[in-house]
Amino acid sequence: MSKKIILIIIACFALKGAALEVQNTAGGLSGIVTNHDITTLKVKGTMDARDFYFIADNLHQLSVIDLGEVAVLPCNIADRHYWKLDFDADELPICSFGAMDITSVVLPQGLKSIGKAAFAGCTRLTSITFPNTLDSIGECAFAGCTSLTSLTLPASVEVVGWGAFMRCTSLTSFKVASSSRLRSIDEAALMDCPSLKTVSLGSTVQSLGERALAGSGIHNVDLTTNRKLNTIGDWAMVKTPVETVKLPSSVTSVGKGIFLYDKDLKEVSLGGKITALNDYLFAGTGLNSEIDLTGVATLGDYVFYNVAELSVVELPETTTWLGTRAMAGMTGLTALTCLAVEVPALGENVWQGVNQRSVPLTVPKNSVNSYRNAPQWRLFLFENSWIKGDVNGDGEVNIADINAVVNIILGHVYDDATMLRADVNEDGEINVADVNAVLSIIMGSKAMMEAQVDTDDQLHTTDLSIRPGEERRLEITLDNASGYSALQCDITLPQGLSLAGTTFAGQHMNDAKGVNAVTTRVVMYSMDGCRFDDDGKAVFSIIVSADASLATESDIVLNNIVLADGDNNGWHAAPCSVRVTNSTGVEDLSARTDRVWVEGRNLCIEVTDDCTCQIVAINGTTRPMSLTAGVNRHPMENGFYVVTLNGKSHKIVIK
Repeated sequence: MSKKIILIIIACFALKGAALEVQNTAGGLSGIVTNHDITTLKVKGTMDARDFYFIADNLHQLSVIDLGEVAVLPCNIADRHYWKLDFDADELPICSFGAMDITSVVLPQGLKSIGKAAFAGCTRLTSITFPNTLDSIGECAFAGCTSLTSLTLPASVEVVGWGAFMRCTSLTSFKVASSSRLRSIDEAALMDCPSLKTVSLGSTVQSLGERALAGSGIHNVDLTTNRKLNTIGDWAMVKTPVETVKLPSSVTSVGKGIFLYDKDLKEVSLGGKITALNDYLFAGTGLNSEIDLTGVATLGDYVFYNVAELSVVELPETTTWLGTRAMAGMTGLTALTCLAVEVPALGENVWQGVNQRSVPLTVPKNSVNSYRNAPQWRLFLFENSWIKGDVNGDGEVNIADINAVVNIILGHVYDDATMLRADVNEDGEINVADVNAVLSIIMGSKAMMEAQVDTDDQLHTTDLSIRPGEERRLEITLDNASGYSALQCDITLPQGLSLAGTTFAGQHMNDAKGVNAVTTRVVMYSMDGCRFDDDGKAVFSIIVSADASLATESDIVLNNIVLADGDNNGWHAAPCSVRVTNSTGVEDLSARTDRVWVEGRNLCIEVTDDCTCQIVAINGTTRPMSLTAGVNRHPMENGFYVVTLNGKSHKIVIK
């Protein structure tokens, strides 16, 4: 090959990768740049939309472009985009460099606006030089520029448009120059920039648009220097790892779901001028520090939904409305204060999933009755409104409350309301004195609250035959004893029987006290949480003595039976009836062996011959019941009844 040919080939390759500098007159670039394989281009003079579209359509190898000495002129003859025919002076046209492989660009001095999608999809772009005249960046102008790592906008920029830098996945820093005139960061402007950690918006920005920082990597947001910022749009920071947020006092409006399910969010300062928390604002976040809600009037739907780590909330006196499920799922809530004198109106299921009865509610003193009578509000625990001794908060004072105090003494920790109620003697400590205080309340009550039977477990004993002048021992056993550590019951004796003594099995503490002339209350509990033995042995025994007034046939009744488990729950068992026969009255007994008693929720009647009885309910209604010889069992509704059988009346209670 001749030396001449080799030189020509080398020249061609050199020309192919050459840098080109041209002096251009608007519209004439296509006639000057004939080598379409150049990688670097510097243009001087003037350009318009025709020149920009020539570059986009033809210079596919272009990597570096310098337009710093170019003036952009208006143009109305470029027809590349049917929706955009007229282009203003100092405007970078729509889609000017879209999806090109350029890595560096110097924009024209005097440029005022960057058009829609001007650099969209320029995945290799790493360097941009902005002119100090630029005032607006259009929609999606740099969307998808995945190689950009940092940006500093000139002070002249006033508006960053919709999606301007969205999906710039390598962008770590976004700042504006000092003395910035930036007014608006529009919708989705920095959305889906997961590497973005530093954002500085200057002091003049007034609005942050919808989804503006959604999907970014920002951890801490401090906007307190942005004293002109007044609105933040819907979902602005959703799907971010933001941990702390501080808003300036100038912010008066925040949109929906700004922090929706930002699980790392722990602390927020709202600035004090916001009057409405819109729907979903903090839903699903990890907030665990109390928020100052001063000035807030309304909480929208689902505002604090599933914010399970926030324990204390204070609603200000300005509060008028809490939306549907506004605080639902706040399972860590231990105290709620509402300073509003007028009870705020509520949406549906505001506190769904919250154990309101264990959460103390503090309200203005003169408004307590209004809150207590208001739907949903009345389910909270009002200060000093609980029954003294009701440690577990179930509305009753019984052996389960002793269990609760014992468990606290043993080191179990419960919610604030339970701990508050456990100091029964109000000495500031929880100890055995509070056990005694609950015991005194239980034993001092003349009558126990009638309760619905809610367990099939029962106390049992055998029928008794006794002569006047004799003593007999009755052993009381407990079904399913392995599940219970404490019990109480009332023992009512018929005329002619008296209680001569009680004995208790195991290591359980115990007490027995007369409630009236015929009834004795028995209590058993363990100071170390020990359960009753499940071996069929008696848990306690009673010794009775008979005198001459004992009827031929009668009943001992164990009633008001409460069984307590290790979780401080009280379970109400059905009454237990014990048949007592006077063994001196054999002739009378053989002449009449009718018997009426209760087993669980069944009315049981035993007769020797077929007959009919009358059942009278407490409301006075009467119905006949046919009986066959032997034992008849009939399920009954809860209530008091009188059974008239063979001229004798029997009073029974079904629980």
